[in-house]
Amino acid sequence: MKSIILACALVLLPATSSFAASDAARYAALQSRLAAIEAESAQVEAIVQVQRLGRAFGYYTDKGFFGEAADLFTDDASFQWGNDGVYRGKARIRELLTRHGGGSLKEAPGLPFGRLNLRMQLQPVVTVAADGLSAQARWREWGLLGQYKKWAGWGDAVIEDRYVKEGGVWKIATRQYFLNFETPYEGGWAALKPGAGNGPSDVAKAFPPDAPPTVNYKAFPETFIPPYHYAGSASPVALQSRAPVKAVQRPADALGKLEAEADARELQLARTHSVRAIENLQAMYGYYIDKGQWKQAAALFSREGSYEFGQGGVYVGPASIERGLSLMGPQGLEAGQLNNYVMAQPIIHVSADNRTAKARWRSDVLLSRAGKGRWGGGVYENEYVNDKGTWKFGTLHYHVTFWGDYEQGWAARPFPVEGPSTTVPPDRPPTVTYQSFPKLQVVPYHYANPVSGKPHAGE
Repeated sequence: MKSIILACALVLLPATSSFAASDAARYAALQSRLAAIEAESAQVEAIVQVQRLGRAFGYYTDKGFFGEAADLFTDDASFQWGNDGVYRGKARIRELLTRHGGGSLKEAPGLPFGRLNLRMQLQPVVTVAADGLSAQARWREWGLLGQYKKWAGWGDAVIEDRYVKEGGVWKIATRQYFLNFETPYEGGWAALKPGAGNGPSDVAKAFPPDAPPTVNYKAFPETFIPPYHYAGSASPVALQSRAPVKAVQRPADALGKLEAEADARELQLARTHSVRAIENLQAMYGYYIDKGQWKQAAALFSREGSYEFGQGGVYVGPASIERGLSLMGPQGLEAGQLNNYVMAQPIIHVSADNRTAKARWRSDVLLSRAGKGRWGGGVYENEYVNDKGTWKFGTLHYHVTFWGDYEQGWAARPFPVEGPSTTVPPDRPPTVTYQSFPKLQVVPYHYANPVSGKPHAGE
């Protein structure tokens, strides 16, 4: 709305002020800035709309509204499900989702009694094309599946989507659904055997695809990294925002007041854009550590950035951070190792000058190694820096809430948080000393209560 008001003011300015020929360059520059503001606003709004579209898909499939889920796709869309193959068109996609979700092909929409089909759409990385007419996104799906008194299971997948804007409406054009596993609750993911998810599913046998898969891969417990749509760029557009700029003192004339208004609008938009960029940055970090890509994850930190995990101490600088990350396993992980750190529930605050930011995240953790499954949970309180328009980690600090055995759960057999490594020692000791569950640890909030404005009283 502010940009519209500013545009109207620009149109009226020559007729209602002492606009002089000498101001023509300022006037033209202001018009150019206004066009850039409009373009950037459209890009930020596109990211919001694409995120909303992906999340809507999850809420529809949760309850068996597979027709509504299929309506999110273009008429000629394609959907690759795991290693089964590619299904084309809304009708085929609807039936595919119905069969995998346990819905009825003949009866009214919805799920039968006792069916659970929760497919949470998490951790989006959204990139929008320069023309604003197409976009791509990477999602994590975490599934809680089952049938009352018969079976319960887990699902895990990575999704790579391409979107198009048709008639002003964003739609899914292609979806590559890289199913990592679907496994019974009993035994969990750690009990899976090699090759379990590599063949065609029962759905594909009864409902053959229209074309073979565009990517053949080996599912967990074997190792596979679904291709990143943002790979190959040293500075992915997903992380971009506006570089910090120094405040300019504008003249007190009518044109100067509009220039100052444009300055304020640009800064407000830049901070909004930065929130989206920081969401992408954190999501990228999660995807990299999922697959043991320590070098790629460390490259997301600033030169003076620091990494602190639990009570393991502080690692400073990308090279040292890469060493610290490697404590989670070998580069690329090993067969049977699951290292999923789900990034969820962000609260992000960008500084008034768009130079720094802080954020709190929740991470629920699914691990396995050497045939043993583990649960985990914790909270990130991170700081970020705007490096010439690219957001990077300044401080990443993961506070461990609990570790627990998969079979016995977190309540029956919680594991203690580990101290600093003696083989890969940190650069500094832990910044705070604490114990994980069953002890209660309150991680300080970087923000005040959003309504009362009061800071948290502490532990």
